[in-house]
Amino acid sequence: MKRIKSIDTIRGWCMFIMVLGHIIDWWVRPEDRWLTAALHSILGDIVGTGFLLVSGISTVLFFRSRLTKAEASDDKSIKQVNNEYLFRALLILVLALLYSSGTAIGTLNPLDIWKWYIPLTIAISLLLAFLLLKTSKSFRIIFAVIIWISHYYIQSILLPYEGQVNIFGALYHVLYNGLHPILYYFSFFLIGMVVGDIMFEIYLKDDQKERRLALIYKLILPSLIMGTIFILFAVLFLFPGFLTHKTFSSTIYSLGVILTSLSILLILEEFEVIKVEKSYRLFYFYSFYSFTIYFSHNIIYFIFLNQLNALTFCIAAIGTYILLSLLIRLIYKKYGIKASLKAQIGRVAVILVRKVEEKKERIELLNIKK
Repeated sequence: MKRIKSIDTIRGWCMFIMVLGHIIDWWVRPEDRWLTAALHSILGDIVGTGFLLVSGISTVLFFRSRLTKAEASDDKSIKQVNNEYLFRALLILVLALLYSSGTAIGTLNPLDIWKWYIPLTIAISLLLAFLLLKTSKSFRIIFAVIIWISHYYIQSILLPYEGQVNIFGALYHVLYNGLHPILYYFSFFLIGMVVGDIMFEIYLKDDQKERRLALIYKLILPSLIMGTIFILFAVLFLFPGFLTHKTFSSTIYSLGVILTSLSILLILEEFEVIKVEKSYRLFYFYSFYSFTIYFSHNIIYFIFLNQLNALTFCIAAIGTYILLSLLIRLIYKKYGIKASLKAQIGRVAVILVRKVEEKKERIELLNIKK
């Protein structure tokens, strides 16, 4: 199955804006925090929503492609594909906890080892999603809506216990400590899984005309219509609530923006309205190295810590992105996939699967000899 550039574009854009959101939070002085609030209000939920939704799409496309290859191969079994998936999820979980450990050291609070940053949310989403990969698309959509509604109810119950040393305080910490709590964002991951399944079925078609028709009627039009309705509903009837983080209206708005954007990008890509390779290249690099950038960009934290006003921040941000983009491009040319943390996680997962299989074979041989 070919690589879908539209997915790379959304993931790369989300990473691009996520870095911007972090440096604006780190570098802007207290007097100009209105700039931070404005960016986070306008784009904050869209970035998190997009990243989790695209992660759900990518997960399904990866898993279904591996399964298809395994079914047609004598060298790889379905069980190995399942194990590879689980090892990838567990490796991301380990990295997420190590990343949060750095936060815990910085804040001198050991409880921050469990903090819902994007990597932890993705890791737990992957593990939970494994149980749902064989369920129908309708079930996953219904389950996503149930989790999303339950999130607001559970949060309202547990919020008064935040920071308290009791079972409800502990439960609040487990479910809501951090920027991307699982009960809120797992819904988007599940929706992404459904979109991924639809995409996989469509892109299996070899005939271009048949594929394009299926893409229009099964994915682009439904996503475009639903996305537009969500945006209009949030803006016209829920204004200005959609600008507030993790509210009902911001969820509707963010999901609408991502679905609409995905539809437009798929039209541009599939119908070759623009030259995809050249136009999407910048965001492709940010997508290709998304995990690498996420786990390494904190090194710029102290450069202008709380020193810049709105104007000087804009200048610094432009300069930072020019240098960062050039650096990523150079790394891509020199090291390629070797510098991709995401790719190396996949490589290690494959090695671990082989080790498990080799150990299993040795045990079976010993049993035969006995």
